Amino acid sequence: MSRERPPIDVRASVERVRRGGIPLRAVERLQDEMGDDKQLFTSDLSVSEFLLARDAACEPISQVMGSSIYHVGQIPDYKGKTGEIAVISDGHRASRRAALHRLTEEAALVGADAVIGVRLRDRMITMGARGKGGDDGGEILEFTVVGTAVRAPWITHAPGEPVITDLTGQDLWVLHRDGFEPCGFLFEFCRFHVWHVTQNTNFTQGELTDASNAAEQARGIAAKKLLAQATACKAEFVVGSDMKMTMREVPCGYGGCQLDDLDVDVSWFGTGVRRIPGSVPHEHHVPQLILSMMPLGRRKDAAIDAESDEDDVKVAAEEAEEAALEADDDAGGE
Repeated sequence: MSRERPPIDVRASVERVRRGGIPLRAVERLQDEMGDDKQLFTSDLSVSEFLLARDAACEPISQVMGSSIYHVGQIPDYKGKTGEIAVISDGHRASRRAALHRLTEEAALVGADAVIGVRLRDRMITMGARGKGGDDGGEILEFTVVGTAVRAPWITHAPGEPVITDLTGQDLWVLHRDGFEPCGFLFEFCRFHVWHVTQNTNFTQGELTDASNAAEQARGIAAKKLLAQATACKAEFVVGSDMKMTMREVPCGYGGCQLDDLDVDVSWFGTGVRRIPGSVPHEHHVPQLILSMMPLGRRKDAAIDAESDEDDVKVAAEEAEEAALEADDDAGGE
């Protein structure tokens, strides 16, 4: 039976959220997690992740989360222009930064060294009424992160600043065995706008070079900022890199113009890793390669299609072996 909680100061709680923190009720919940009467908690780790994380000296503590709903607001007119829409890009970055900050604050309250297996959800709740993504002040973004706070003394971090990673428990286990540690969660976003993407085409066949160039420029902007983050957290490599690019035509929005513009969105996530000082990688043993003597594919009844997968090969081998035994039995009977 849950204990009755005293009333909270709602205004103080709202002010905490306004400053980028977490609500007071969330603080109480996390303090209970650290109490002597701590109860079973819910984790987003799978069974394999849980077991391998423990084998990598990661003790799960609690599930933690952070979220932010962000209103981009009206932006300066960009009709007739091609380039990054910095206000929208910055809005995405700010919403992600706020959500991750709250996730970090929750993890710090339970004494975590890291948050692993972070799951991310990024979506647009509403878009501008004219489909321009913010020029009329209507774009609202939501970014939510959920993960499992763990104690992992071997992970280096500043006091009160747990390391965030979207690596799975399996990934963390492999990194730990090879002497690497996560050192930071990296994220970047870029909204690149192309004005009148189909202008001067005259219905001819060919590449839309403005669109192709926009895709490359958007990727380059995001990559440059992501690498700057990796440098700041002293990462040697970026692993688990997940880059998504979406394109959509949007109305020009000027009078009765029939031409469309193009929005290119690049969303990029990854984890910075570095070698643990003085660590010695575990030796990996490669299993001995065993070649089958079964002449698969030489008999008509054992032919294997080029698109067969591993299971199909196994079944075909069993059928070929049975056919060979039957043939031997028939020959012996004669």
